[in-house]
Amino acid sequence: MRLIDKFFQQEIEIFGVKITFFDVAFFAVIFALGLIFRLSLYDVVSGDYFYAFADWMKECHQAGGFAYLGIKPGVSDASTFDYNCMFQYIIVLLHYIGGGIDDMYLVKTVSVIFDYVCAITIMRIAYNVTNRSVHKALMAFAAVMFLPSVVLNSAAWAQNDSIYTAFVLLSLLHIIKGKDNRAFIYFALAYSFKQQAIFFMPFIIIMWLKNKVKIRYILWVPVIHVVAMVPAAIAGRKWGDLLGIYGNQVKMFSSLTMNYPSIYTILSSENKKGTRQVLVSAATIATVIIFGIIAYYSYKKAYEITYKHMITLVLFTAELCCFCLPAMHERYGFLPEILAVVYAVLSYKGLTICTALQVLTLMTYSRYLFKSNITASNLVVLSMVMLGIILWLGYDLYKQMSMGERVNA
Repeated sequence: MRLIDKFFQQEIEIFGVKITFFDVAFFAVIFALGLIFRLSLYDVVSGDYFYAFADWMKECHQAGGFAYLGIKPGVSDASTFDYNCMFQYIIVLLHYIGGGIDDMYLVKTVSVIFDYVCAITIMRIAYNVTNRSVHKALMAFAAVMFLPSVVLNSAAWAQNDSIYTAFVLLSLLHIIKGKDNRAFIYFALAYSFKQQAIFFMPFIIIMWLKNKVKIRYILWVPVIHVVAMVPAAIAGRKWGDLLGIYGNQVKMFSSLTMNYPSIYTILSSENKKGTRQVLVSAATIATVIIFGIIAYYSYKKAYEITYKHMITLVLFTAELCCFCLPAMHERYGFLPEILAVVYAVLSYKGLTICTALQVLTLMTYSRYLFKSNITASNLVVLSMVMLGIILWLGYDLYKQMSMGERVNA
C-alpha cells in the first residue's frame, strides 16, 4: 500500500461519525470550490436585484437602519419592501455591517451562507436515510454545492430561496430523526421567511395521518410567525400591516404562471386580469382537492413508511404544489430540486429525476437571467416533461406503498 493511501485511510471521529482523512480532504476541496464557483458569478446583476433588492438596501441606508422597519411599504418611496419582515431584518443587519462592501455582494453572501446550510443538511439527511453511508452523504453534499439551481439562485440572481429551504430541510431531518418539536420550530422559521415553505405542509399532514408526526407542535408556526414581527412592530409598523403581508403577496400576481413549467402554460397568457384572478382562486381550490384525495388514499392504505418513502413523498407533493398551484415563479421548485439529490443517492433511477429537474430549471432560469430564447411554446413542452416527472414520482410512491403493504400482510 502506498504511503499516501495509508494517510488517506486513517480514521478520525467527528460528532460520533467515523470518517477518513480522504473524506475530510474531499469535503474541504468541495467546500472551497463551491465558494469559488459562486464568487465567479457575483458580478451578475439580475433584474430582481436591480429593481428590488438594490432599492431596499438604498432605502434602508436612507432611513438609517432600524427605522426602516417602521416605514409602511407602498405609502411613499421611502419603502418598497414587499417581503416578510424576517428578510427585512437581514437588510437592516447588512446596513450596519456593510463597511463599504458593495450591497449586491452582501445580499448574495447571505444566500450563499444558506447554500452551505442546505448542502450540509442534505448531507445529514442522506447520511440518515442511507444506513449511515459516509461516502453517499459526502457525494450529496458535493452535488448540492454545484447544482445549477442552487448556484444561480444565490450567486447570480441574488435571490434568497436557500434561506427558507434550509429551515425546511432541517425540519425534514428532524422528522426523520423523530424529533417533532424541533421539526416544527424549523418549519415555523421557514414559513416566517417565505410562504413558499407551505409546499412542505402536504407532507406533514400525511405524516400526521400516518401517526409519524405529532401535529400539536404545529402551534410553533403561529407563535414564531407573530413573535418574528415584534421588532418591526416596535419600530412602528402596524400589526394589521404585518399580519397581512402574505395575503397581499398572493394578490400581487394575477398571471397563471410566471415562467414555471406548470399546467397553466397551456392556457393563454392573454386572459383579462379579472378572468385570471377567477382562475387563480378556482385553481387553488382544485389543488387542495387533489391533495385531499392523496391524503385520503395514504391514510386508508396500510403500508410501511420508509426513509425512501418520506423523501419521495416530499418530492412528489412539493412538485405537485408547484405544478398545480397558479402564479408560480421558476424559483419555487427550489425545495424539491435540492432534495432530489437525496432521491438520487437512494437509487440510480433517482439520478435521472434529479438531472431532469436541473435541466428544466437551467432552461427556465436562463430565460430570465440570460435572456435565452425559451418561448411560451417551449414552456408547454417543458411542462409536459415536468408532468412526466411528477407521474414517475407518483408511480414510484405507489410501488413503495404496495411493497410496504405486502410486508405488513
